[in-house]
Formats: sequence, structure tokens, C-alpha cells
Amino acid sequence: MTTSQKYFFFLFFLLMPLLSESQALKIQHDLVVAKDGSGDFKYIQDAIDAVRVFLPQPITIRIKKGVYKEKVTIPSTLTNIAIIGEDSTVISYDDFSGKGKMETFDSYTLRVLGNDITLENLIIENTAGRVGQAVALHIEGDRCVIRKCKFLGNQDTIFASGENSRQHFVDCYIEGTVDFIFGPATALFENCVIHSKANGFVTAASTPNWVNYGYVFKNCKLTASSGVDKVYLGRPWRSYAKTVFINCEIGKHILPEGWDAWGKAENEKTAYYAEYQSTGEGAKSSSRVKWAYQLSDSEAATYTKENIFAGTIKPTANTFWIKPSHLGITGKVDTSYNNYTAYLNSKQSHPVTTIVPEKPLATVSETYSITYGKIGNRALFLDVFSPKKKSEKPLPAVMIIHGGGWRTGNRTQHYQLARRLAELGFVCFTPEYRLSTEALYPAAVYDLKSALRWMRANAKTYNIDPDKIATLGFSAGGELSAFMGVTAENPSFEGTNGNLNYSSKVQAVVDIDGTLSFVHPESGEGNDSKGTSAATYWFGIPKKDNPQLWDEASPLYHVGAKTPPILFLNSSVDRMHAGREDFRKVLDQYKIYSEVHTFADAPHSFCLFNPWFEPTVKYIADFLKKTLVKLIDK
Repeated sequence: MTTSQKYFFFLFFLLMPLLSESQALKIQHDLVVAKDGSGDFKYIQDAIDAVRVFLPQPITIRIKKGVYKEKVTIPSTLTNIAIIGEDSTVISYDDFSGKGKMETFDSYTLRVLGNDITLENLIIENTAGRVGQAVALHIEGDRCVIRKCKFLGNQDTIFASGENSRQHFVDCYIEGTVDFIFGPATALFENCVIHSKANGFVTAASTPNWVNYGYVFKNCKLTASSGVDKVYLGRPWRSYAKTVFINCEIGKHILPEGWDAWGKAENEKTAYYAEYQSTGEGAKSSSRVKWAYQLSDSEAATYTKENIFAGTIKPTANTFWIKPSHLGITGKVDTSYNNYTAYLNSKQSHPVTTIVPEKPLATVSETYSITYGKIGNRALFLDVFSPKKKSEKPLPAVMIIHGGGWRTGNRTQHYQLARRLAELGFVCFTPEYRLSTEALYPAAVYDLKSALRWMRANAKTYNIDPDKIATLGFSAGGELSAFMGVTAENPSFEGTNGNLNYSSKVQAVVDIDGTLSFVHPESGEGNDSKGTSAATYWFGIPKKDNPQLWDEASPLYHVGAKTPPILFLNSSVDRMHAGREDFRKVLDQYKIYSEVHTFADAPHSFCLFNPWFEPTVKYIADFLKKTLVKLIDK
């Protein structure tokens, strides 16, 4: 090591504690920005710069009315922030391409690089005028939601960027002249007004060829200024551009041919431009260019929020994802993990293992294959196990989540556990959820939270107390159970499927051998050289390539003051409870009740088999009586 290198490392280790301390002093609570000095900050960028990086819980920055002439950036290190304005909150700037050495991508008024950012009730404008490219909003963040905002500009008003980014625009007004919605992102525009101020092109998508959707406009209204009469719906900024208009009202300013190939014949072969049931004078499908499409009913039905935002992995030759088969999303059911295969595996290392007989109980009522939600045409089912003896008061409920590495397994895995808990006075629900062969993280979380909201919506039907619900899971299901507990009502993990007016909060959690952190030193997930771990398939990207995503999916990342009581039941396989003690330290800090019971010399699948099954049932029942039942009795 050279002298300069030694000096660098000396300074790094000397300053590291100070850097950590300064970050700890950063703000992680709601803020107010006001020009008149009545808030926490006078300038928006000052408020953003003061916020802690990678926020563990969402915060809101409220911006009081006024015109803020600022060039604002939300960096990639900031997540979970909602920026909400009043009716006349304006963020304004006037940069443009060609101003000094500035290019299009430097000309923004507001640039959003962080994930899970919400913008609401803001007016974002670029006032440079008709001088060429002048961006109002440059947005690269993933899972961003933009509601009730106005975007004012001319050419290139919104740059919806990021190859893997997903953005949802709702009830927005967007105006411009040429290519005023452009870029490679997957973006859904719902109930928006799209206003053309001059003859030109509405969209210029540059969708990568491996992305499924691109730009989707649903129930939007396309309008124009007086005298504007020659506007195209879109042209491909790059080959393979994808843009679809569904149930939109299209004004007469849209040309009959609808679409332009940007002077390149090959674009007619690669671009995917389509419409479905558009109305208005500009929606005459018979005059459209021959290479555009009119969707069938069945094709249009696939354009759901869940499908559009499911995400797609880029098949790059320089990473693990070399072959399409390695993408993991096969659409096929993986049956490799079930109770019998788990039994054979456990029997090899623990000869005392015996199968728990699967049989109905005389005291328990069973109802199968109830539809709790739909993703397009895909129905999601659950089963219910409840005491036959009628109760005068609502009963506590337990959602039981199966394991299988987020890739295999099914909801029948814990039927006998559901029966035993129902026999003891709990109403148990065993939902299925989409596995990684069908959809990547966080689809499973969306599904389970949808199931939980469904339980509350149907509380009277199944005689459950909607305020006394626990999640219980084993292995991958244990991680999901804990994740459900620590992210209650976090909008980033709610999804959009069903009963959104009900809460996803739970009052107790049981985690049976489910990891608490994917990036903890104790974790074994994603550390293999081939990149074939169960979690790698679920996230769709190796840990080394996106450690932030792996951290975000860890319950340890979100644990805090609102986490419910939790029971940890563990095997003797240490890596299966990675992060547990750090997790409990946070619980202790907030005086939140927790228990740990470890079965010495037990296999990972211990809870499914004798001699560990009945002790497992007892620990769960005792814990739930201390938490849910005790709360009910109060």
C-alpha cells in the first residue's frame, strides 16, 4: 500500500464516526416549507437537503402556497417522501438546452431521482418559453406517485426516465408542444388532461425492448389550444417505443393517422402503438397508420395497474441474467417444496421427524377457495378455518402465510396448524400469493396486504374482530409476516388491489424461522457466487447489484415505534433468524413486547412435523392470548 493510500484510509476511518453522527442528526420527521418564514424552511431544496437518507419510515414535506423559484433535486439517497403543496404552490425555473453548456437533461425545474416519492397538489413549470428543450419534471425514481399536479412547459415538459422506473400520474394536467412526455420509464397516466399548445407530438417514448408496457394513458382527455390542428399521439424516440391510449377522449386536433415513425421505416416494425375504445373527433381508428393496433377486449383487460407495475428484468449479458430462463418468471407453478419433500429432507438430518396427520377436526368449520382479489384475469384465493361453536363476540383472526423461498410452496402447507388454532378459538385464513415464478417483489406483499384488507372488509361475515388480527408465517412466510407488521399502512407497500379504504395494520406477528434482514452479516441470502438464491429470484437482481432494494425488503429496515408485539420461533439453523437480536433491540427501545423460543437441534421445517408441532402450537396460542385475546378482553 502506498503512503497516499495509507493516508486516505487513515482519514476515512477517522472521519467515518463523524459522518455517521452527522447523518444521525438529519431530519426524519414531517416538515413545512413557507416563503414567509412560518415553516421549518423557506426553501424547498433546503428542506430536502436536511432529510435523512434512506428513510426507514415515510415523511411528508408540506409546501405552503407561493411561487418558489428554485431548481430542485431529490437525490437517489432520499426515499419515502411525500411532497404536498397547497392549491397555488408553484415550483418554477427557466433553464433550457443551449443555455450555456446546458443540455436537455440539465434543464429541469424539479428532478426526482429517489424511489417511493409522492408529489401532490403542485404546479411545476419551466418558464423558458419556446426555445427548444426545457424540462419541467425530470423523474427517474421507481414507485413514484404524482397526484393532482400541473406540469407547465413547451417542448419536453416531462422526462419520464429510468429503464426500470415505474411512475403513476393521477388527476394531473400536462401541457406542452413537442414530445412533451418523453423517456424510457413505465408510466401510467390516469384521469389526466393532456393539452397541446402547438402542432407537434404528445409523446416520444424510448421504451427498452425488454419492458412490457411503456406509457399507458387511461381515461385521459386530450385537448388543444385554439388553432392547433396537427398533433400526433406519439413518435418513437427510440426503437421499441410503447404507448397505449385506453378509454381516452381524444380531441379533433389529433391527426387521423394518429402516429408518426420519426422518418424511420424500422420503427414501424418495432414500435407498439395501440388504442382501445377511444372517443372524440380525433379517435377515428379506421384512419390510423397500418402499423398501429386496436386492442381487443381481452388485450385491454391485461392493462391493469398490477400488470403494468409488475416490473421486468433486463436480460444483460454482463450480469447473472444471461438467459431468459434465468429471469425466474416462468409463469409455471413450482411444486418442488411441499410438506412431503420437506419431510424427506428433515428426516435425513433428524431421524426423529414424523409427519403430522392431516385431518379435519370435528370442532372446526372449513371453507375453501374463496376469491379475495384479482390481478387482471388472475384470481387470488384463500381458505378459512373457524370454530364451529358460535361466539357472541367477534373472534381474533390469524393470517397464516406459507413458506417456500418466495418461489414455491402453497397455502395448504399449514392447514393442520390452522385447524388447531381454530380449535383454540381463532379464525384462521390461509391466502395464496404470487410467487417469484409469476411476479417479483413486492407483488407478494401487495397480495397479502390485499388479503388482510379483505379480511377486515368481511369481518362480520366471518365473525372476526377487525382490530385484533395477527400475521403468522414460516420461512419466507415468516419474513413476509414480519414485513407486514413493520410496514402497516405504508403506501409504498399497499398495492392497488381491492378494499383500499380498509387498514392493513396488524396487532401481533408470529415469525417462524423467517429472516429479518437480507443484508445482515448473519444472513445467507444472496451470498452465493452463482446468484441463484431464493431471494435473488424474488428480487430479480443480485444483492451486489442493488443492495438498497435488498435492504428495503428487510423487516429490520422498517422496525420502529409502530411495530406490533412479535413472537420469534426458531430452529437451530442460525442464518434463518438473521437480524433478530438487532430487531429486538429496537423493540426494547420502544418497550414493545416480544418473545423468542428456539428449538435446539431442530431442522428448518420443524413447525410442520412432530415432535415440534404441538409445542409450536402452544407457543403461538399462548402468545396470541397475551396479545390479541388480552386486548379483546379489555
